[in-house]
Amino acid sequence: MDLQFFKSLAGLVAIVVPSWKSWEAFNLLLLSGLLVVRTYMSIAISTINGSIVKAIVSRELFLFIKRLAALAMFSLPASTINSGLDYLIQRLAVQFRVRLCTHLNAQYLKGMSYYQMTNLDSRITNPDQRLTQDIERWAKILSTLYSNISKPILDIILFSLKLSELVGWEGPVGIIAWYFVSGVIIKFISPPFGVLTAKEQKLEGVYRNIQSRLVSHSEEVAFYHGSDWEFARIVQSFRALISHIDSMIIKRFFMGTWDSIVVRYGAAICAYSVLGLPVFGPKREYYFAKIGNDPGAITRDYIRNSSLLMNLTKAVGRLVASYKEMQQLAGFTSLVAELKTVIDDLGKGKYERTVVEGCPYNDKTRGKYIIKDYIKFDNVPIVTPNGDVLIQSLNIEILPGMHTFIQGPNGCGKSSLFRILGELWPLFGGVLSKPPIEEIFYIPQRPYLPFGSLREQLIYPHTQEIMKARGVTDADLMEYAQRAFLTDLVENRGGFETLEEWNDTLSGGQKQKIAMCRTLYHKPKYAILDECTSMLSMDIEAALYEAYKAQGTTLITVSHRESLLKFHSHLLKFDGEGDWKYAKLILS
Repeated sequence: MDLQFFKSLAGLVAIVVPSWKSWEAFNLLLLSGLLVVRTYMSIAISTINGSIVKAIVSRELFLFIKRLAALAMFSLPASTINSGLDYLIQRLAVQFRVRLCTHLNAQYLKGMSYYQMTNLDSRITNPDQRLTQDIERWAKILSTLYSNISKPILDIILFSLKLSELVGWEGPVGIIAWYFVSGVIIKFISPPFGVLTAKEQKLEGVYRNIQSRLVSHSEEVAFYHGSDWEFARIVQSFRALISHIDSMIIKRFFMGTWDSIVVRYGAAICAYSVLGLPVFGPKREYYFAKIGNDPGAITRDYIRNSSLLMNLTKAVGRLVASYKEMQQLAGFTSLVAELKTVIDDLGKGKYERTVVEGCPYNDKTRGKYIIKDYIKFDNVPIVTPNGDVLIQSLNIEILPGMHTFIQGPNGCGKSSLFRILGELWPLFGGVLSKPPIEEIFYIPQRPYLPFGSLREQLIYPHTQEIMKARGVTDADLMEYAQRAFLTDLVENRGGFETLEEWNDTLSGGQKQKIAMCRTLYHKPKYAILDECTSMLSMDIEAALYEAYKAQGTTLITVSHRESLLKFHSHLLKFDGEGDWKYAKLILS
């Protein structure tokens, strides 16, 4: 809980409470008003409780019934206010979460930040946990903490004023002084629970990430028979997490013991001393003269004062105990603020990553993108994000109609070239001219098929509204499906509205046909085909290539099938040693 924490918290609060005219500000104002009303009602109920006990001691039945009726009248508004406070706190937690999630998700999915965070930047390995669980817990703690701090402060002020009238200023000052000393003691002996909480969440994220990677790469692990290695890694990660949690439990045990000694029992001794002031204090003669030595009045005042004092001590105790909640908030604030910082940095083209020693390229060395209707690499180095230089300088021009076939061994820079072209990887130098990103369509070997309707698979990433705005009908979509040899799939699955987990229910060839159909629908100026027909027969492959050329799409193909050379006019060949050749194809 340092200056950086308060700066980070202020930045996040500015997001969740954007202005005083927002619903969040209105609910905070309403919550504050209810807290004031509840405090005054607690003071009134304390007086009524004392009167009820006095009526019992004095054996006055009518007064007893009258005071019970007064207490009953308070029950409905008091219960409503208490429930209203709980409702507003929970509502604020939801509103804070909505605001922060909406803001960060918008930035996270803006441009390529979601890709760059996990593929270029090495600061955050588990953004899914930060965007879900961590934000949820941050919002809950913040909404609760506002009540747990503002309400005790208000109670301390009002109950102290009332107690000062009844037992003298020594009473509330003594109680507050005791809790101040207790807070100082707890501050010095309390472990840094905020740092420990943040570390716990990071360890949770590491453990979850390992489990997630096993799900994503289960086939590769199975082929390598790597279950023993994965088990050892999972156990190691899990043990580190549990060891840390055990350490925190032990620390909380010792802190709980000290809290109980200092805050609970010490405060009880101090409280009884204050309650005895009217009878044993320096103003006892004045007090006895005022009540006429009436035992019922003494009992009434004791019950009333003890109720007020109990509320005061609870308020001070909650304020002292809120330090632990502040530490928790500090932990989650650091996690969420780090996520926001990384997203902001990626939006500015900044990222942090371990790079190859001696690499001449860094964040300050940047090339330039120019929007044109053709593709041209002008003195562009092909460099991976960690600094591996694959090609020192690439100089090629692919005009519309110059269908280009790319060859080369694995790791020579073929996929790297596409990532730089698609702005996934940074451009470290030179000038790259290219059409707008929406006019370049990439077809990978394993296409992405999200859960949704069959129509959504064929037009991804467009929505049905965008499809209609483009003037494309289901009849047109059926024509594209026929040209991609998907007629049977559409008819057998019940049409375009069918919802399925397509990634699980389709064969590899059907998935590739869907990806090829997408290209027919989008009609891009350039299509990058990265081994995307490896599971299709050569006649289907040939028909699709002819269809693309007929609609005016320039093809850039990476494939090991030399039978595809006949559909191209130029060849770009990498030798794997950093050299390349680009020439016009002469087919016999």
